[in-house]
Amino acid sequence: MTTKSQVQLEIIQLQGNNNIYQTLAINLLQPQSLITVEEMLTLEIPQELDRTQGIILYGSAPIWLYTYLIERLSSYPWLACFDLRSQSAIVVSSQISSLTVGDSIPIQFTTIPNIAIIIGGPPNSGKSVFANALRKDLAKYNFNAKVYLHRANWDGEGNHTYETAEELAETLKQRNKNKIHLKPNAEKLLPEYFNYHAKAIANIRQVIDITLVDVGGKADIAKNPVIEQCTHYIIISSDPEEIQEWHNLFSEKLQPLAVIHSVLENKIEILKTEPFLEIVAGKWERNHVTRIPEVLLKEILECSCNEIC
Repeated sequence: MTTKSQVQLEIIQLQGNNNIYQTLAINLLQPQSLITVEEMLTLEIPQELDRTQGIILYGSAPIWLYTYLIERLSSYPWLACFDLRSQSAIVVSSQISSLTVGDSIPIQFTTIPNIAIIIGGPPNSGKSVFANALRKDLAKYNFNAKVYLHRANWDGEGNHTYETAEELAETLKQRNKNKIHLKPNAEKLLPEYFNYHAKAIANIRQVIDITLVDVGGKADIAKNPVIEQCTHYIIISSDPEEIQEWHNLFSEKLQPLAVIHSVLENKIEILKTEPFLEIVAGKWERNHVTRIPEVLLKEILECSCNEIC
């Protein structure tokens, strides 16, 4: 029995400063599910690709799939991978003198920036688990919506944290932690760090329908550059007394979507829906499946269809 492929390769074009670039878009047909390495056995490169031109690889896919495609396409004049955060294509292979490995090709998008939802709250409230669950459930709830979770913090986590064996995930997390606020030159590093992430979010919003931003567990005005690039906010807190501090940080610039009262039990209770959602929900623990309340998913998707909620 033949299994239908979950990967589609599509030829599109991306606009640069002065050129239009041949691009191979990687579309995952079931983005809410992990694909398997068996995809490499049946994946076909479109015959319509022009072998006299370079190629940009574009789309969200596992590193092993990108590596496989780079190997398959290595005979083309040059090959680059689109980097969402810098809004540029990074050259990874070249057989021409005008481009070298490591060169960056700026890509232009003319779309109006889409919504970005910042997620804040004190430590030990399950914020990272909630943000990852929201990423996955939005993709399941609306297959057509492009959702991206950007982590503007230094806790060492990524999507892999929730898709990897727990022991390895914890090892990777500890290895990638970078507590720059504790470094001797933190006063210089912090503005640079949050300005970098602010620029990345601005670029991501040009491409992605719904950008989620995990900003870490401290309500700090140093995060203002990141906040200013967002449109809405969600607070998740296990301590009711700390919620107002996050409102104070966000509310002057952003529209509230929800306050989640995080609990250590399996529970979803809608307390109110106006002027924003207030929900008791839990438990937000790794390896425990907690579904995002449908009312919140609907609210986010409605906002994504409107410039202003």
